[in-house]
Amino acid sequence: MKILIINGSPRTNGATGQILSKISETIAAMDAGAEIEYVELAKINMKFCIGCASCYISGKCPVDDDLETLSKKIEACDGLILGSPTYASNVSGQFKILIDRGHFVFEQLLKNKACFSVVTYENYGGKKALAIINDLICKSGGAVSAKYMLKLNHNSEALNEKRIRKTEKLCRKFISKAKKKNPLSLFERISSFIIFHAGIKPHVIKNKLRYQGILNRWEKNVLK
Repeated sequence: MKILIINGSPRTNGATGQILSKISETIAAMDAGAEIEYVELAKINMKFCIGCASCYISGKCPVDDDLETLSKKIEACDGLILGSPTYASNVSGQFKILIDRGHFVFEQLLKNKACFSVVTYENYGGKKALAIINDLICKSGGAVSAKYMLKLNHNSEALNEKRIRKTEKLCRKFISKAKKKNPLSLFERISSFIIFHAGIKPHVIKNKLRYQGILNRWEKNVLK
């Protein structure tokens, strides 16, 4: 089982990073066979989306950096863990770049993948940031198998006995879902079907020439 953890915080050892590191440690202890990779968006070469839409045609972003490699890792994993701090009731700037360039929605990159969303915040906006990540997961064909939102003061310790117990509980739930062939709940299956077949697919089919790269990806991962 391949698990990919992505920390979207610019502060690699901040609250979000502390929780994600604990999740990584916990999953490794609970499942000795799990292959876990931890990626810090703040440490990779990652440029802004330039809005050219050429990825729709070719299936590949023309911007030369590390995000295409990361996108392939997301596609190959069995379970995905996404974490971000809350900035202005939204995800971090680094995480937003990942959303913009990660081939998520049209390509249905997370189809039938178990996902675990993590958000930290200090005052307000945490629910909105968590909703943004969970909406991304849902619209990309994935399952929100676990979610963790933590309110705490800036620069304070993110882990204590109570939070560690909660992390362990959520990790058990996530591992169980990640091992299933289709971890989506009935509601998620219905939602994903409607999003794809009533919204995304008709639009792409109507504009085949513009979306040839996406159609090629579907042949490999979505329509099989």
